Amino acid sequence: MHNGVNMSIIKLTLRRLKMKTSLIFQLLVLTLILTVPILAVQARGISDDELVIYYSFDEASLKGDDILDGSGNEYDGFIHGNNLKIVDEGKFNECMQFPGGATEYIAVRDLNYTEGIPELSMAVWVKTSDRGMIASWDRSDYFRFAVGDAAIEQFDFVAFDICCPIEDWHGDIKVSDGEWHHVAVTFDGDIKRIYVDGKIDVEQATATNNNMIGPKAQRYGFIGIGSEAGEFNGNASPTWTFKGLMDEFLMFHRALSEEEVENLYKSNGDPFAVEPVNKLSMTWGELKNTE
Repeated sequence: MHNGVNMSIIKLTLRRLKMKTSLIFQLLVLTLILTVPILAVQARGISDDELVIYYSFDEASLKGDDILDGSGNEYDGFIHGNNLKIVDEGKFNECMQFPGGATEYIAVRDLNYTEGIPELSMAVWVKTSDRGMIASWDRSDYFRFAVGDAAIEQFDFVAFDICCPIEDWHGDIKVSDGEWHHVAVTFDGDIKRIYVDGKIDVEQATATNNNMIGPKAQRYGFIGIGSEAGEFNGNASPTWTFKGLMDEFLMFHRALSEEEVENLYKSNGDPFAVEPVNKLSMTWGELKNTE
């Protein structure tokens, strides 16, 4: 008699536990359904809208004498000189090592300016202890982006010089300290900004003609040296070359937002990857097995 009663109690308890477990599972699934879209919103990577150039500087992006442009625009970079090399010391995977010589730089294929630029952004990881040019389409005609600035005699801060008229300008945070720094600049027609390691360093209103960068003479560009080039791989300005490491160079014909610059700084090396900010510790299959 007692054994029969005990078995009934045990069965009833098990049924209740199963119902409770099922309810917990259903609540967990509902929580996931509500949470995953939020995570997806948080995980949105930087948009590639108006992306002009993307040099990852990974080994796979090297083809002959060119660094391939990952933007799809085919603005590949011709490696000028014999001593530039991809090394396994990048912020993410490999990177480009610039020796600092006057003949050691990258000439950007096909991208030349003859008209004004309404909006512009550039971003890159750099590791250097010296003043040096990051990218230039001639600041006397369009723009340049550098660590340090010979025109205003400073060696340590990010420079973003534009035309026209010429506006030589730099930030306040030292980046020539031999450590990796993510540096970025933006121009939206009204405001120009310099970012260091995901945060605004300085910002200032601009006074360019027609709220654009340029135009003056036709200019082609370089990575790692100043440009005075009216044709592809033309005249360079050899007194201000980059010596150090560069990784993940990007250029856009739009002004990146503060959030996008911060996302680039926090990225894992793929600036357009979508990855949850807070990864879930259990997979959907594992959840199903707990039912």
